[in-house]
This record gives sequence, C-alpha cells and structure tokens, in this order.
Amino acid sequence: MRNSINFLSNFVKYYNSLSILKKFLIPSLLGFMFFLLFYIYILSNTTYMKEKIHEINTQTIPLYETIFDNEFLLQKISHELQSAVSADELELIKDTEIYANKFRKNLERIKKSSSTNKLIHIENAFNNYYKEASNLAKDMIINKDDYLYLHKKTQLVVNKYNKLLDLFQKSRKEIKEEIKFNVTSVYSVSSEILFGSSLAFTLWMILSILGLLYVYKDMKSRIKQIVEESENIASGKANFHKRLSSISSDELGLVVNSINTFISKLEKNHHELEDARDDIKRFIADTVHQIRTPLSSILINAEMIRDSQKDDSLTVFVDSIDASINMLSNSYEDLSYVTSYDSIQYKANVLKLSNLVEKRIDFFGTICKMNLKEIESNIEKNLETFINTVECERIIDNNIANAIKYADIEKPIYINLSKVDSSNKIILEFKSFAKEIKDKNKIFEKNYREEDSKRGLGLGLNIVKNICDKYNILYKASYNDNQNIFTYVFEEI
Repeated sequence: MRNSINFLSNFVKYYNSLSILKKFLIPSLLGFMFFLLFYIYILSNTTYMKEKIHEINTQTIPLYETIFDNEFLLQKISHELQSAVSADELELIKDTEIYANKFRKNLERIKKSSSTNKLIHIENAFNNYYKEASNLAKDMIINKDDYLYLHKKTQLVVNKYNKLLDLFQKSRKEIKEEIKFNVTSVYSVSSEILFGSSLAFTLWMILSILGLLYVYKDMKSRIKQIVEESENIASGKANFHKRLSSISSDELGLVVNSINTFISKLEKNHHELEDARDDIKRFIADTVHQIRTPLSSILINAEMIRDSQKDDSLTVFVDSIDASINMLSNSYEDLSYVTSYDSIQYKANVLKLSNLVEKRIDFFGTICKMNLKEIESNIEKNLETFINTVECERIIDNNIANAIKYADIEKPIYINLSKVDSSNKIILEFKSFAKEIKDKNKIFEKNYREEDSKRGLGLGLNIVKNICDKYNILYKASYNDNQNIFTYVFEEI
C-alpha cells in the first residue's frame, strides 16, 4: 500500500510538472492504453466477465476507493489536529470538521452495498475517535499544563486511531479477496466476450473524456483565478493577505508564482504607503491645529486696526489682510475636514440652506473685492434641507472660492438658489465667466487641476463630490454662454 501511495504521489508530481499540452494528451494516451489491455484481457476470458466486472465497478471498487479515501482523510484529520495544537489555534480544530463530514458522506454514499454493517461499524469507530481527538486537541491548547490528564487521553485517542486503522486493513483485505473471487469466476464463461469488449471501449471513452474534462476545468479555474486577481490588482482591490494556490510547475504555475511574488512586493509597498499616509495625515492634522490660533490672532488684530484707524488710509491694507486670512481660513477648513471626516461623525440636521448661502456670500465679500470680482445672488428665502452644516458649508465655500480664483476679472459671479416648481428639489447654481473646463467629470477628482499655473491643494471639488455622494446630492459641471456652471440638486424638507 505504501508503494502504491508513493507511486500515486510521484505520478501526481510528474503530472503537475508537465506542460499544459502534455496534460491534455495524457488522459487520451492512458485511456487508449487501458482500452487495449482491457480488450485483450476480455478476449482471453469469457462473457461472464460482464456481470463480474459490473459488480466490481459498482460495488466492490467504490467500496475499496471509499476505504482508501477515508483512510487518507483520517490521516489528514490527524495531521490538521496536530497542526492546530502546534499553532495553538482553536479555529483550526473546527476546520477539520470539513474532512470529518466528507468521511461520513463517503460512507453514506456506499451504504447500499453488501457491507453495510461493516461501514456502520467503521463510522461509529470514526465518530468516537474524532470526538476524542478533537477534545484532546482542544485540551492540549487550553489545558496544556495538565500532563498526566493529557497523557492518558492521548493513549485513549491512539488506541481508537489504531482500532480504526485495523478496521480499514481488514476491510481492504476482505474487499481484495472479494475482487479476486469475482475476477477468477470471470474465466468460467466465454459467450459474452463481444459485449465485454464493447464495455471496455466505452469505459476507455468515458475515462478519456473525464480526464480531458478534469484537465480543462483545472486549467479554466486556474486561469479564471489569475484573471480575477489581475483585475483586482489593476483596479486597486488586491487582497494582500491572499495568495494564489500553485500546485503545478507548468506554464500557469509559473504565472501564478510570478503574480504571488508581485503581490508580496505590492503588499510591502502598500504597507509602506499606508504608514507614510498616516504620517502625512498626522502632520497635516497637527499643522492645521497649530494654524488655528495664529489665524484667530491675525483676524482680531486686523479688526482692531480697522476700529482704531482715524481715516481710510489703512482700509485697503486691512481689507487685503482680511481677504488673505479668509482664503487661508477656507483652505484651513478644507484640511480640517479632510483629516477628520473618517474619524469624526458629521451628523445631518435640518439646515436653513437659504441663510447659510447668504452667510457664506458675505464671508467671501472682502475676497471678491480684493480680486476685482463681485457676487450677484438670487436666493429664494426659507429653503431647508437635511445635511450637516459643516459639510454643506464645504460645498458652498469651495464653489465660491473656485469661482473667485478662476473667473474673469471685473465680471460678476452668479449664485442662484431656488426651488423647482411642483417638486421637492432645490437647485443651487454657481456661474462664472471663465475659460471652459476641458474635462467636466475629471474636475471632481482628487488633486486634479486644469491650470497648473493656479496653485492650490486640489482637494476642494473632490471634497464636494464625496459630500454629495454621501447625501445623494446630484451634481454636474457644464458650460453655457461663456460661463462655467456648477449645479447641485438638494432634497427639500
């Protein structure tokens, strides 16, 4: 039996080392050789071979294969339990239930044979062994210091394991004797030789087809796995904790090994990038926090200068300071939101949208003045929606700031807020005379800027997009009458 196992193991290794073309040829060649040998064997015997071979194929051999498979499963369960104890992982013990269930299903599948009592006896012995072995593995993980108890329990499990192996050996011996008897009796009849030959030919065809189907499905599943993982890597959704299984050294095996190596390198780079991102995020958060106090101090001092001046000689300078501080404050609020949106829960509330838009227009008044631009607004009163105030403010501020930055000088910026007739929709529009935006979809992407000469963080419209997606606010960029138009559709409450 050990020689047979070694032979099968060597054959599997040899099979996995072959090229894909040779794998497809092997089933046909082996099937053809089997057919020739089997056909010669049938010709040398009698027609009685049909019944006996049928009996062997439908009862005895499946029974023998099941015993053989279950013995392998028993060894697999024992090995996995030992691995669970070595790894000190209780979850690995639960994983052996898969092999145990397969063991039971194998026995259920052939219980209609003449050896039902034998199979029931094997099943009972296995259940007793598996229960004790599982409990022993758990005890060795949980109560590893109780050596005397574990020693006694180990002896019990070993006895049950040896008892089960003895049952397997006896069953195999009985099955071999039964096969031998059936094969011997084939020689007594010769009238069904032609039918036996036909059976051999059919069996050859089935084995060849099954072999080819197995190779085809094996290739297909592996190629599918490679394609899916490649697509995940290309789309940035790779699972860095998972590796493709590779049991062969054919062309696909080499591809799988290359992909696994690539994933390992990606995982390393991914962790490094994540660490760098966290460091940058912490740095930005600390910087934003440090900016808050100086900003407030500058604003207060600018206001004190305005209040204390006796004439208007300093007004233009104070206005310039106010405008610069307000723009800096807007960038500060963007950075503050970016560094906190995934850690702070921004809860929605009923918001007086009309009032907030008017308030933000007033905020940007000085900035418009210093940039030689003017805002003309048409705000419908008493419009309300359901959104977080800070996040709505980010939508409004970033659109106004962009309009001021990119709009033509001495041309108005239009801001309109109105409710759609016979609907619960509120339309907020920002219009500015400027050069047409080339890519109206890409403009909402992170770090995208159409004019490199205009320095900025490249975050504003991406923040707007993320907030709109969060609240299902429709948004779009368009161009009409020499104006870039940003439109947002809110739900009125």
